Amino acid sequence: MKKIISLLSIMLVLAVSTHSFAQLGFGVRTGLNISNMRVSGFSGVTESSRISYHVGAILAYNFSDNFALESGLFINSKGANFELSQALTNTLTLTLNQTLSPLFLEVPINAVYKVDIKPVKVIIYGGPYFAFGISGNRTNEYSASGLPAGTSLSALLAQLGIQNETIGLKYGTGNTDDLRGFDFGLNFGAGVEYKNFLFRVQYGLGLTNLNPVSANNEVLKINVLSFSVGYMFGN
Repeated sequence: MKKIISLLSIMLVLAVSTHSFAQLGFGVRTGLNISNMRVSGFSGVTESSRISYHVGAILAYNFSDNFALESGLFINSKGANFELSQALTNTLTLTLNQTLSPLFLEVPINAVYKVDIKPVKVIIYGGPYFAFGISGNRTNEYSASGLPAGTSLSALLAQLGIQNETIGLKYGTGNTDDLRGFDFGLNFGAGVEYKNFLFRVQYGLGLTNLNPVSANNEVLKINVLSFSVGYMFGN
């Protein structure tokens, strides 16, 4: 958290101290995430995307009408859905449907290029992001096929010592943790600006293996496709 505050403070001081050469803009942005996780090394696991959200504040340091440096602070909900089936007998198969829904505090640092084609400006941008896991849930839901006559799913789960549950995510690097607590990646985006309004499409490519224990070369990396709207003040 101290690093985040220091980064934003440095950007603010630079922008204010060089105001004759650049204009400082502040705004807000929110929207929809379509998040997934690239998985490798996990046998029998299939993944699918989940719908989530992002919301946050933007700090833009405008060097000219065409170029800006942009940062901010966002609450970003990510994650994915996973399915894993295991044959317990020749006829009985147990399936786990798991949803990981991590919540990250994220700082992007983007270079922004703008082309004025009145009445709008078309923008393209890109840069790194730094994200810190702060909350989230893990949901486990089980189903079974081929249950023996007279055996219920709840009885089977009790026999196996497992249950349907939603619990808080654990961040760390231990065997009992769900995800690593730090993520780094790259953002690429495009959009339009109309007066003070923003409309953007962004793709976030996670580069960090979030699997807490990677001794078996098991990899979890986050991808996010985002659609957002925003508004800039004093820009």
